[in-house]
Amino acid sequence: MAGANVIGGGGVSVVAALRAPVRGVLRVFGRRGVEGVSIPGQEGAGAGVFVVVFLSVVEIALVDALLSAPWARVAALLAGLAVAYVMVGFAVALVACPHRLAAGKLTVSYGAAFRAEVPLHLVEEVAERRAMTGQSRTAEVSDGVLWVPVMSVTNVVLRLREPARLEAGRATGAVREIRIHAADPGAAVRAVRGALAAGPVPRPSPGAPQPSPVPRPSPAPRTGPGVAGEGPGVARLSPGVAGEAAGQAPRWLRRLRWAGLLVLLAEVVLVASGLLDWRIAAGVLAVTEGVLLVLGLVFGAAFVSGYRRLRRAGLGRRAALGGAFFSLVPPPVAEIVRHELSVWGVLARAVAFRTQQERGEARLGRAPGPGWAPVAAAVVLAAGAAGLPAWLGPAPVVLAGALVLLYAAAVAAAFAVAGRVRRHGVCGGRVVLRWGLRHMVVFPLAAVEDAGIADAAGQRSSESRFVVPGRAAGALVLRLGSPVEVPARMGALRPVMTIVVPLPDAAAARTTFLGRPEGESR
Repeated sequence: MAGANVIGGGGVSVVAALRAPVRGVLRVFGRRGVEGVSIPGQEGAGAGVFVVVFLSVVEIALVDALLSAPWARVAALLAGLAVAYVMVGFAVALVACPHRLAAGKLTVSYGAAFRAEVPLHLVEEVAERRAMTGQSRTAEVSDGVLWVPVMSVTNVVLRLREPARLEAGRATGAVREIRIHAADPGAAVRAVRGALAAGPVPRPSPGAPQPSPVPRPSPAPRTGPGVAGEGPGVARLSPGVAGEAAGQAPRWLRRLRWAGLLVLLAEVVLVASGLLDWRIAAGVLAVTEGVLLVLGLVFGAAFVSGYRRLRRAGLGRRAALGGAFFSLVPPPVAEIVRHELSVWGVLARAVAFRTQQERGEARLGRAPGPGWAPVAAAVVLAAGAAGLPAWLGPAPVVLAGALVLLYAAAVAAAFAVAGRVRRHGVCGGRVVLRWGLRHMVVFPLAAVEDAGIADAAGQRSSESRFVVPGRAAGALVLRLGSPVEVPARMGALRPVMTIVVPLPDAAAARTTFLGRPEGESR
């Protein structure tokens, strides 16, 4: 391997962690002081910083209560503050140390834990592609691929012209591909492509030939969910509501999404628990209520502004309300709220004999049956919720258990009727596939090259194939002309070329879908 093909870097750096809070403050005030183009790897470190500060305060208070000597208490306080600062530095470094394009190099970073400087002359191609990894380290080389994920997810891939030697801390080995995570993968791909298209970067070795610049096609603009062209030949799926970009909250407001919940939690712990004197608790209560009032006014104004922006983008009232609300809620809380709304929404539509199909949407065959398992679970859980108070008496604990069983019965019933409420369909040049309580895939009808019929029993998901969850004897096999992204683990997406849809009457669905019987060419 040529000596020029070396990717240098480093591993865990305490010095970088010590500098991270200062760099974070400079970034807030717009005084970064570092040249190049920043590519954020992830958004926000507020939750991590709060956890570190909260645990540090609790630890310092407990140690101070256990010690009696003044010098020991001062030493413990200083040690606790030093450790807290270092831990906060590691948390802030996740945002303060992003990936960076500068001086003919792409610096791939994971906070203060990993850094690799990739010369641009080694990069042949960059693309937006999501992938999952089960590694335990921050950065790891596996089968010639350097993985630097965030929450086990990467969404940008860089292919090298030839294998290079990586020497970055504990991550060493020959690599031919680098997979990283970016907060905005589209912007990251455009930035790297722009740097590559700016001209060939001279190789360090004077005798080596110069690589000719490769023309980079400009990425297609983002025009909404289910539009092909967001990646290199990939039809990007967006199961969310149209107009998501229009309803995106500003970065400073997204950082405040946890503030109200954390202030309320602090109020419960400090005031309602009785740990503090009533005078101090009253002061804390006044402060927290004032903060919650200010946050309520800020989020109320942001909600109205987001709703109007989504309405101007062409969304209906219900979609605009949902988009404006969920843009202001922390992601884990938003997922819980969406799940609850989907459970009761499916049950309400089932009682009213309605479906989630849009106006003018053609059904893709009959909906598959629910199977006996969710129906039996709903009946057993409902019987248990009704019989528990009669058997054990109306005690508060018994009533709470009955409510839990009743909720579980409602969830099982929602799963039992979801197949009839949430049906597959074709509408407005789009194919809409629905399953579960709220999962959905939307992609252009033009992406489908052919459709066939197969036995559903032998169908399995693979790297290039996705089987829609469902129980049926037959299946509609959609063969795609361009990759379509489908859900993977933990909210990630992966590209596939074949989608298998289990349906009781796959033949009728194929005729409805293509308008011709099986066996005729398109």
